[in-house]
Amino acid sequence: MICLSIGIQGVDRVKEALFKAQMAEVRLDLTHLDKEETLTLFRSKKSLIATCRMYHLSPQESKERLLWAIQGSEIRRAGAKRYIDLDYDSPEEYRHELISFAKKAGFQVILSYHNFTSTDSFERLLEIYEIAKQRGADLVKIVTTVTSIEESARVIKLYQKVPPATLLAFALNKEGRFTRILSAFLGAPFIYCSLEEGAKTADGQYSMAEAKKILSAKGYPEIASRKGYVESVVAPASKSQTQRAILAAAWAKGESRLHHYTPCADSEAALALVQSLGVKVQMENRKGSDSTLLVKSTGIDKLAQSLPKNVVMDVGESGLLCRLMIPLSGLLMAKSDHIDSVTITGKGSLLKRKLFSDNRALNDMGLRVETNEGKLPAIIHGKMEGAHIKTSGKDGSQLLSGMLMSLPLCPKSTHIELAESTSIPYIDLTIKTLQEFGLTISHINFERFELAGNQTYKSNNSFSIDGDWSGASLLLVAGAICWGIVVNNLTINSQQSDEKILEILTSCGAGVEVEGSKIVISKPTKPLLPFEADATHFPDLFPSLVVLALNCNGTSRIKGIHRLVNKESNRAESLFCEFTKLGAKIGVENDSFVVEGGELHGGFCSSYNDHRIAMALITASLNIKEEVTVDNLRCISKSFPNFINNFY
Repeated sequence: MICLSIGIQGVDRVKEALFKAQMAEVRLDLTHLDKEETLTLFRSKKSLIATCRMYHLSPQESKERLLWAIQGSEIRRAGAKRYIDLDYDSPEEYRHELISFAKKAGFQVILSYHNFTSTDSFERLLEIYEIAKQRGADLVKIVTTVTSIEESARVIKLYQKVPPATLLAFALNKEGRFTRILSAFLGAPFIYCSLEEGAKTADGQYSMAEAKKILSAKGYPEIASRKGYVESVVAPASKSQTQRAILAAAWAKGESRLHHYTPCADSEAALALVQSLGVKVQMENRKGSDSTLLVKSTGIDKLAQSLPKNVVMDVGESGLLCRLMIPLSGLLMAKSDHIDSVTITGKGSLLKRKLFSDNRALNDMGLRVETNEGKLPAIIHGKMEGAHIKTSGKDGSQLLSGMLMSLPLCPKSTHIELAESTSIPYIDLTIKTLQEFGLTISHINFERFELAGNQTYKSNNSFSIDGDWSGASLLLVAGAICWGIVVNNLTINSQQSDEKILEILTSCGAGVEVEGSKIVISKPTKPLLPFEADATHFPDLFPSLVVLALNCNGTSRIKGIHRLVNKESNRAESLFCEFTKLGAKIGVENDSFVVEGGELHGGFCSSYNDHRIAMALITASLNIKEEVTVDNLRCISKSFPNFINNFY
């Protein structure tokens, strides 16, 4: 149930707000109602909570207002519930007196613990719950301030240890906002909401309209539940390699052929972008995974000269394409004598993602970037030039890949020092792709890069795109947890980091055979073993590993949560929230998910418009007896449009 928290002043405004709610908390410390107004209000037929925080009023004033509410409720309408909310650490005499009066009047008692600076240990939170019950609480409210998914998970874990109907536990601020909604799915008797955005009584509250939409079954129209899949499937083209190859072919003079192309939203965005710059693209033949993409270009020098003074490039919803095009925009301006700026725009969820945090490396290359607080649109000025660059890879490799694609074409040579490198396999993928289009890049342990200047892209008439291990990983997991599967079009030693899934499946005891480009997962004959994996260098594999862990016999540990925050969704939050809804037991500690294998149940889930979350929910549903419904599965088209067609 939704409980409207009312803190506005003026009895008429309070009554107007109450009219719109089934249940309400009246903040007597904020509304400043007098005695007659309070008496009248608490005779309402609506279920009400009388709350008066002592950090706004003295104990005597608080007690007086709460007693008015109790007195008014003595002649309330039948069926209307009443609650009194007292601070957990309120004075003992004050608390005893009010609890006595309230219970005689038929009130239920809520004892509320608030920590406005941090989140206590789990043991302390559990102790607070037990003490509150001993003090006479019917409901215990525990609210803390969190700074991480680990602290949010600590609060939510309480629902596994105590009867959910006796608990109201959630986090106050933006980082823990999702716990408010999650608590409702886990059995909390109600959640607190505001009437509208500007009427919040606490940080992180959802509006009533938002909460109603999220909690309504109508908000989850698409069925994720699948009971089977086809025995032999074809992996799509790697969108990571495809996007790199499309850009390389666009900068090379002549014709390039990209074999084994399959469309997805991100790859199509790359094609649309290069076409907007004057590159000609056509499908030479259409044969499913054997389709060939023909890219014809006059080369980057002529393309740059043909562009307008202010160039606008749309990267769709692709974070990779955006980050690759940031340095490449500087290269276009360096190749032109008239381009003043390049504006990078995008669509959908990409507009909400912070893509620019540290521009020092770009500044070292001669570029200046204007953004919307680190988000798109981005306006880039300046002409790229070779330099001695120091940068960090802790947030991923995509911007570095853009630098590797651009800087070799500058007149001066470049030296790059990379600290805290992550996603090393994808850096290697970039280098290998560029080599096939004529560039030479030297490096020492992916930490020091030497890029000779004055290089030129060369067209490639027979570039072969590997199958996508990221998308295929969930199909391989489906085979391992259910009835076996054959996945075609996957190249071993592909430089794609998500190929790591084979090693992890083998460690779990799954039967894995490699037959050329065919991966055969045999039907399991015994329970899968739990595993440990560090996904820092392959964060896109994290959703697949969570599904796998939930189907292992024991507790698995998956490291690398910090790499999940700035994806299509905050995947740490998304995975924790949605699988917890379905009954998963997921702990969070030391940058790791600690996942306990076990049976899940059906429910309503959100994909957060994130293709990998949607695909993970579909795969997990194979072993869930009840129905799983989702708000949006269309987002799967971003990387693997035919994924859902492999299930029935």
